[in-house]
Amino acid sequence: MANMRTHPTLGVELEMPVVDLASGASFDGRELFPRLFESRRGRHEAVTPVLASGSLIGVAGPQVVSSVDNGFNNLESAIGIVGGPARPGSNLNDLAGLVHRELTELVGALSELGAGIANLSQHPATPIDEAFYQAMRAPKPIYDYWRDVRGWRHETGMDAKAQNGPTTGVDAEHAVEALNLALLAAPAMIALFANSPFEAGEPTGCKENRLRIWTRMFAAPTFPGDRATHRPPVQPFEDLAHYLRWMFEGNRAMQALPLGANSYKGFGELARMDGDPSLFAFLRAQSWSGRRLSDGAAIEVTPDLRHLESLQFSQFSDARIRFSFGTAPTVEDFFQALAERKVEALFADHCQSLYIEGRAAGANFPDAELCDLDDPLVSASVAMAPSAIQKGLQCNPGSLHRLSRQLPWRDLGLAREEAVRHGLDGRAGLVSLARFARAVVEEAEEGLCPSERWMLAYPLHVLETGRNGADRALAAFERGSGSRATRLRELVTSRLLRRVPPVPFPQRERMFEAPEFATASVA
Repeated sequence: MANMRTHPTLGVELEMPVVDLASGASFDGRELFPRLFESRRGRHEAVTPVLASGSLIGVAGPQVVSSVDNGFNNLESAIGIVGGPARPGSNLNDLAGLVHRELTELVGALSELGAGIANLSQHPATPIDEAFYQAMRAPKPIYDYWRDVRGWRHETGMDAKAQNGPTTGVDAEHAVEALNLALLAAPAMIALFANSPFEAGEPTGCKENRLRIWTRMFAAPTFPGDRATHRPPVQPFEDLAHYLRWMFEGNRAMQALPLGANSYKGFGELARMDGDPSLFAFLRAQSWSGRRLSDGAAIEVTPDLRHLESLQFSQFSDARIRFSFGTAPTVEDFFQALAERKVEALFADHCQSLYIEGRAAGANFPDAELCDLDDPLVSASVAMAPSAIQKGLQCNPGSLHRLSRQLPWRDLGLAREEAVRHGLDGRAGLVSLARFARAVVEEAEEGLCPSERWMLAYPLHVLETGRNGADRALAAFERGSGSRATRLRELVTSRLLRRVPPVPFPQRERMFEAPEFATASVA
């Protein structure tokens, strides 16, 4: 019988730096969304507007939500889900078809606005001041709370720091093992997909400067616990109880709560609980008083497990466990399961979805240099490669044990820092990151279906050449002439996503056979 480990659900969140086609400068893409909404309605797709503070910030359909990350210069497309035990014939090629369609449409719509998507994981020449931050920031109230209450420097991400975030379904029993595997593989993912060697017009000395965002954002938080949860723990997570306690107990002041049916990013009303308790302290209470962020009005909240579901984002490491309840367990049942270390059984009974969200890979897209290579699979596989590696690892039993022999957990923090700074040239003790990255790709290949393995062409090309996106960007910058600003402008405009290579035949035909691709009526 099909199971989640061999036939997981699959999805991806693609973040995309948007740039002006002529100047290469960071571009405000908010005019994109009315165009997307009308064009998709015109094709009779089931679409709804995504609104925040009364502004249109995205377009939602059955399998694609086209929106923004933290600012209008950084698009985000949430794509999927596909596959799962209910549809064991489905695989990454179905997701690749959705990704191809989304990127093709975005490139076309942006070009009409004089804009495009850059093959970089951070805009290389965007100075951030308060005026730029306020003008470009997406209108989500949670960002005011993060800055004003929690002391986070949210502005550090406003130069379109962009990731490729694969999502891979897991069952509750194996969720923590899958999380540990994603965290252990993160240095390899960083090294393979590093693509941000510049910031504010200057070389940074890092291959993936994007990932310096967390130490800078949490440099002086109001609550000391905020410094801890962007780093993996000292030891691997033991089970779901350990993971949830690490995130929600002790000095981990809880986030603002969404009131009603809205996302944590603040599409609706938010409230701050009095005294800023940990989430577990809050959940143990019969009720808790607080104040709405919008007007300071006093409220009283009755805790339940939907609040745990709402605040599951409350860690910023290289991978997260994500879930949604079908029917939420009671608070009493949850704390009993936590005490008995039986949260896996509780989640198995109550979760309608459970998956790993990868966060280590930088955004990479097929630019002209990659499209001109003799092997067309290299450019075709760029955007899908992180999904292929994550799925392959999760579907290859024993990969965590084997990779742990090459990179002990005690060296994970050093390996990650080496990957950020030096990419494939990094070393952690005796561990060569190039060698470890090759082991990760080989383990992933074993876990993929034969028809999916073409998606590893890009990371194999990186390993064979010894050059990731950051290495190519640095080489192009050094080859350029003129001032530093001129060379960076030419770098951006030469690394545009101008055409989206097709999913290789016959895999691309799959997307037209699946029932979810049938034309739907407009919502």
